[in-house]
This record gives sequence, C-alpha cells and structure tokens, in this order.
Amino acid sequence: MIDKTRFAQNIIKYRWKIVIILPLLIILLFTLNLKKAGVETDFKIWFDEDSQVMQNFEHFKETFGSNDRLMIALRSEEGIFKKDILKNIQKITEELWQTKFVARVDSITNFQYVHTNKEDKDEIIVENFLTNIDALSNEELKQKEQIAKNDIQIKNLLISEDGKSAVIVASMVYSKYLKSNDYITFYNSINQIIEKNKLKSVEYHNIGVPAYTNAFMEAINSNAKIFFPIILLTIISLLLIIFRNIWSILLPLTVVILTILFVAGFTFGLGYKLNTITSMFPIFIIAIAIADSIHIFWVWKYKREEGFSNNESIICSIEKNFMPALITSLTTFIGFISLGISKIIPLQAFGILLASAALMAFILSIIFLPAILSIVNPKVKPKEQKMINLKIFISKYTKFIVKNDKAIVISSLVFIIFCIVGIKDISIDTEFAKQFSKDSQIRKSSDFVEKNIGGTISIEIIIDSKEKLGITNPKLMQAVEDFNKAFMHKFKKIRHINSLTQIVKKYHKLMNAGKDEFYKIPDSKELISQYMLLYSLSLPRGMGINDMMDVENRFLRVTAMMNIVSETEKMQIYDWTKNWWKQNSEFTATIEGITMISGHMKVQLTDTIIKSIFLSLIFVTIIFWVTFKSKFFMLISTLPNIAPLLISIGLTGWLNINLDLGMAIVFVIIIGIAIDDTVHFLSKYKVAIQKTKSLSESIEETLLFSGIAIIITTIVLVLGFGTFLFSNFTVYSNFGLLSSISLSLAMIFDLMLLPAIISLVEKNRIK
Repeated sequence: MIDKTRFAQNIIKYRWKIVIILPLLIILLFTLNLKKAGVETDFKIWFDEDSQVMQNFEHFKETFGSNDRLMIALRSEEGIFKKDILKNIQKITEELWQTKFVARVDSITNFQYVHTNKEDKDEIIVENFLTNIDALSNEELKQKEQIAKNDIQIKNLLISEDGKSAVIVASMVYSKYLKSNDYITFYNSINQIIEKNKLKSVEYHNIGVPAYTNAFMEAINSNAKIFFPIILLTIISLLLIIFRNIWSILLPLTVVILTILFVAGFTFGLGYKLNTITSMFPIFIIAIAIADSIHIFWVWKYKREEGFSNNESIICSIEKNFMPALITSLTTFIGFISLGISKIIPLQAFGILLASAALMAFILSIIFLPAILSIVNPKVKPKEQKMINLKIFISKYTKFIVKNDKAIVISSLVFIIFCIVGIKDISIDTEFAKQFSKDSQIRKSSDFVEKNIGGTISIEIIIDSKEKLGITNPKLMQAVEDFNKAFMHKFKKIRHINSLTQIVKKYHKLMNAGKDEFYKIPDSKELISQYMLLYSLSLPRGMGINDMMDVENRFLRVTAMMNIVSETEKMQIYDWTKNWWKQNSEFTATIEGITMISGHMKVQLTDTIIKSIFLSLIFVTIIFWVTFKSKFFMLISTLPNIAPLLISIGLTGWLNINLDLGMAIVFVIIIGIAIDDTVHFLSKYKVAIQKTKSLSESIEETLLFSGIAIIITTIVLVLGFGTFLFSNFTVYSNFGLLSSISLSLAMIFDLMLLPAIISLVEKNRIK
C-alpha cells in the first residue's frame, strides 16, 4: 500500500524537478514525432489493409479500375433537352476530360449511342449521342429526348425518367498512391468548373467519393477551428465563474495541454493519422484531464478556505484523491482500451490513444498539478462562513435523501426501466451519407440526386466465370440477365443496372434487322465475342469496356445504382446475391467496392460495442472488488454504474438515433468517465464510515469532498460536449446529445440514487 502522506511530501520536496522535467519530456516526445503528423479521410482508413474487406476492395480496383467517382447532377424544371443546357453539359464534360485524376467522363452528350445507319441498315454506328447541338432542329431534339428517356443504359443513370435532370459522371484514375488531398484537390477543381459554367436556370449538385472526402475533412477542421476552441472557452468561463480564481483555470488547462501534447506525440509516433474519429482526441482529453484536476483542486481549495496552509492542503488533497483518481484512471483506461479489439481501425486507434491519455492525465493531475501548487502557492482567503453555509445546505440535502430513500430508489428504477424499453427499437447504421445531417451540403446534394434521378450508391457485383475468356459463355450471360431481373424485382430501391449484357442484346437486335424478339442473349459464344469486339473497336479512346471485365475475360462486372439504404439492407443484398448465384447458377459472385466497406463496418461496430461493453464491465467489476473488497460496496454501486449505460442505449431507440461510431464512443465515455463519479463518492464514503461516523454524517462528508467536484466536472463536460449538438456531422451531434444526457444522469444517480441506496441498505442492515 502506498504511503500517500509520504508520497505527497516527496512531491512537495521535488516540486521544481517535477515541474521542469515532466513537461520537457512530453514536449520532446511531441516535437520528435510532429513531422509524422498527417490527416486521412479516404475510405481505406476504416479497415486494416490485410483484412478481407480491404483485400476485396483492392482486388476490385486492380481488376476493374477505380470506382471512385464524382457525379455532377443538374436539374431544370423546363427540361434538360434545351440547347443551352445540353451545350453546358457538353462543355463541362469536355473540361472534365482535361482535369487531373480523371480516367473517364460519361454524360448524356458523349454517351456511346449504338444504332443502324439510316441509309445502310446493315451498318451499325457507335457515336456520341449529341455532337453538333446547334444544328439540331426542335423535332430532332424531341426525338433525342425520347431515345434518352427510354434507353436502358442511361435512364436513371445519366438522365431522369422525366427528362428534367441529368448527371455527369467523372471516374477517377486508379492509383495506390492517391491521398486525401488529391481527392480534395479534384473536388475543388470540379467546383471551379461548375462555377465557371453555371447557368442561372439550372440547379447543380455534386456527390461521390471526392465530395465525401472533402466533407470528412471539413468535419475534422471543424473540430480544430470551431468545437475545440468553443469547448475550451466554455470550460474556461465555467471554471472562472465557479472558482473565481485564475489558478483554477491555468492549472487544469496546463494538465490538459500537456496531456494533448503527449497523446499527439504518442499518436504520430505509432504511425496513426488524424481522421474524423481520432481528431476528436483533444476534446476527450479535456474531459479526462479536467475531471481529476478539478477533484484535486477542489479539496485543496476547500482546505485553504478552512484555514489550512498551502502544503497541508496539498497533502490532504492527495490523501483523499489518490486512490479515487487511480481507480477512475484505470476504469477510464479499460473503457477506452476495450475499443482496441475493434477491427475498425479509427476506433481501435482512438481507444489506444485515449487509454494512454487516461494514464498520463492521472500522472499529471496527481504529481504535476500539486507540484505547481506548491511552487506558486496561490493566495486563498479563509471563508469560514461560506464553509458553514455549504455544510448546512449539504446537511439538509442529506436529510432529504435519507428520509425519502425508498421513493428515490423506486422512482429511479421506474425511469430506468422506461428508458430500457427503447432498446427494442435500436438500429445500427454506418452508411457514410447518414453521417451528415440533412442540413449539410453533402447530404442536400445526396438527397437531391436520389430524389430527382436516384442511385447515389453503387453495388459492384463481380461474377466469376471460373475460366479464361469465360465471360462470353452464353450460360453466364443469360445467368447475369436472370440475376438482373430478379435483383431489381427483389430490391425496389435499385434504380439502374449496367452490364455488358445490355450491349450484347442491343447488338444482337440490330444485327437482326432491329426485331424485338432478338433483344436477348445469343446462344453462340462466337457471336457474343464478335459483338463485344465490334463495340470495342467502335469506341473512342477512354470510353472502352475494360472497366466492365478483367484482362483475361474471366470476371464480369455488374454495377447496380441504388438509393441510400441502411446497413442491414446492404447486408441483406450481400447475402441474397451470394445465395442467388449459389442456388441458380454454376458461377459465383461477390459484392465488392466502396459500398460494402460501410456494410461491413456495421457488422464490426456491432461486434465492437458488444465486446467492449462486456469486457469493460468485467474489468471494472474486478477493479471495484480489488479496491473496496466488500460485497456491500459492489452491491450499492451496481445500479448507479450500469444505469447511465442502459439508459443511453435505450434512448437511442426512443429518439430514433442510429447506433454509429459516435455512439460506440458514448458508451465508452459512460463506462470510463461516468463511473468515475461513483468511485470518488464511494472512496470518500468508505473513509468517512471507517471513522465510526453515523450514516448521515458519512454521506454529508462524502458530498462535501466529492459532491461539489462531481457537479462541477459534470457541468463542464455537459456544456462542453453539448456544443457538438450544432455540428452538421451526425457522428459528432449524436455524441453531443447522448453524452450530455448520460453524464447528467450519471451525476444525478451518484448524488441522489447512490446515497439513497446506501441509506436504504444500511437501514435494513441495522434492522
């Protein structure tokens, strides 16, 4: 057992060495690793590169090229087939071809229209759908419009059924070396092209991987430029109002800043980059570091106001807070480190980093903070009357709790059960579009495309013929046709399907005098090969069909465009597709590409939440037992410990909030930080009751030394985290809402329910 008095005396004795050496070591660690700092916002950050998910993702890109694309959607209520609008689309299309990182551009103007020559019906022509737009008569425009609105290859892909919306699709080049900044550069280039060519009568939106990458980067920047400064300012203001002492601001903030520098150095040293999740670490460090600092500072200040000397107050504060601070740091460490089991890399990194922050914050709060207090020796006037008034208030409050203990426990249980009922309605969703609020530009653009054209999500289905040149097998082609029909019938949100079968069927019809009965897959492998060759030879450079098959003609790509769906629906599509091919064909199929990354994230997030909560509760229980070694303390702490967690999970169902990455962090915060209040309360109650004080006196002393600090830390954290409610990034706003509610309830339970349970159990035990 540590001699806490001697430990405190040594801190005072070596205070100058502590205050000089400890910050220097932290700053050195930060400085050495600062050059490794970086930001990641692309989709590759979510899983380890060796995982099956990312292997499939890379296999898709290596085989078919990148499916990273940006879609420019246009809408005119007068219709797209106006000469000025069509020329606008044509000009943007041509400029996009000249843009860096672009591999291909598809639009209504350069769509490769396959048809027979009017003068020679035996000749098949493949050409840009619209070329000399000014030369087209009104009648020709109407004919073109009808063709476009009914062509299966472009309807609901490049043009809407009503002819009022169109999409220009810019596909990016495939490269393993593309970074987040390249996507953002590309996104900004697209915006410049749109701004330069905008028509007043047309509404423009863009959506796709570069747009999401830019939106994620903006979310990260909002942390650094908006929310972190606001939270810091909020905390400074609150501490100044509550303590009315400049040192109450400077000392906790010094601990916060040093902890942030340590974790930043540690983060970059391990090779982690900042992303939408890990960029939140400074804000969580505020929560972790402020909590211990305020407990240390409060007891020190209370003793100074009672008339104790500076060093006596420091020693007393360390004696009363050392074990609670150590225990809470360990519970916080366990809560965050439990995320280390996640296969979602940002969550894994976040857990490891914040776990290290918990330990460093403890060291700085229990060693560095007292050392500074010993050096600066802040002046605090004794306030005997203020202390007397505080004790009177706490005494009255304690009597109220003891008198109404049974009613408090029963009403709390009713409220908890009511909230838990909401668990039946919870759902987990990690769809990238839903991570942004409906007020954000990225979500507005996504909703615009979905409403007016449909299909912002691509499902990439890869069919394996199991042999070289196997995609020309009529059986495979017919199987693809059967699958496409069954797929669209099963899933109504599928708006468009694109595959080589459409081209083969069209050629087969045209080669047979345009008769409708020949719009089907031919029985001859040679004919299929011939049609594909004729089509390929007719295409201009850059518009080939290499992105629809691999170089050995073994794998065939089918792309289905669909509206935004939940991750549960995505996994249903994933399972249904595999089962369909298994039951109806000798060939096999897999779903690859970006879309399935978020689908698999849902599976892994579910696994992470369940395992992390389970492991955390087990280890927290062990720590409680080792610390208190009492069935009594284990019993009375159970409900206040798990109630905030159960309520927060239930509230996600009641409030119709999807469980996402932010929610996983909320649960860890509750386990790691909300339990801190219980530990501080019970630790001080144990000390008080061992002094043979009465039940009421013990509760009063506990509330005096821990209650005020619990209230202060909760107010600071709730108002700080509450600022996230104004974020357009729903991962942040959901976190702000649930964490604020959960931490508030944790405080109420620890200051009302916990003493009520103690009172009720003690009364029954005495009987």
